[in-house]
Amino acid sequence: MSMRHAAGRRLIELMTGFWKTQAVYIATELGVIDEIAAAGRATAGALALETETDPDALGRLLLFLARLDVVTGDERTGYALTPVGELLRTDVRDSMRDHVRIYGSHFYPAWGALTHSLRTGGSAFSHVFGADLFPYLQEHPETSLTYERAMVAGTPFFAEVGRAFDFSTARRIVDVAGGHGALLHEILNDNPGPRAVLFDAPHVIEESRGHPIATHHADRCERVAGNFFEEVPRGGDVYLLSRILHCFDDEACRQILTNCRLAMGPDARLVIVERVLGKDAGSSLAEGYNMHMLVVLGGGRERDETQYRALLDKAGFTVADIRPLPLETHLVVATPKH
Repeated sequence: MSMRHAAGRRLIELMTGFWKTQAVYIATELGVIDEIAAAGRATAGALALETETDPDALGRLLLFLARLDVVTGDERTGYALTPVGELLRTDVRDSMRDHVRIYGSHFYPAWGALTHSLRTGGSAFSHVFGADLFPYLQEHPETSLTYERAMVAGTPFFAEVGRAFDFSTARRIVDVAGGHGALLHEILNDNPGPRAVLFDAPHVIEESRGHPIATHHADRCERVAGNFFEEVPRGGDVYLLSRILHCFDDEACRQILTNCRLAMGPDARLVIVERVLGKDAGSSLAEGYNMHMLVVLGGGRERDETQYRALLDKAGFTVADIRPLPLETHLVVATPKH
């Protein structure tokens, strides 16, 4: 293949990326994945009856999904799930179904309005849905639950956080904007000594009632509702900020970090989990999420090491360490300036 033909093929692959997004999303949303899981192996004809879809159209979708390594097989032998497809099942513990749902249903149309973000520097999500993401979620509880589950589904690296940072000697861990407490749950499971505070917006704390952090760790973890732009709970010796700062512009981040600093004692530590631009050569995840933060949140962004050091310095912190985690995330450990 000539260089020009190779370049042309690559361009076609780039321009048809949305085919893959919608194919995986619709197969998940219409129950095709769960029906295959229930049957073990099934033909398009059988699946069409269960999902009320057209057999020929569904057959084309399954053929495409086989090329994408979501399913394996053909119409003669039937289709089964691959390890990728298994992640889309509703009934598995590490399901990424909600991750696919929020990207296909809400983030996909927001990216369709990318021009708005590029013209204005503002949120395309807000332009499409009529409200910024977090106020929108507060007004749409079902979407909020999907979003929170999606954020957990996209974090198989949570178990690695405890290996990169020693929480065993902590007395009180404060997870700032910790969602439904999935990361804190992992940390408390692995460290029997510390007590903890899960701190988030009132509607998120209400949603967390049925999650493991409340059902398994009620005796060790206090769930506190509040606004981190106003204050955060005092008295912790470890403060967590997992994938929070990339949602906001520098001024908002400075306010969040300053409030953390005001709540911390001189020997406390701040543990940040974020993607850091420029740390993973050869991949576009961090750069892609940098764009995603613009499209979905407007003021959000990924930052490089220099920007994080400057941001933390202005809020009264010194960076003590930066360590790699899976999926191109990094653990940034900071200590208060004395």
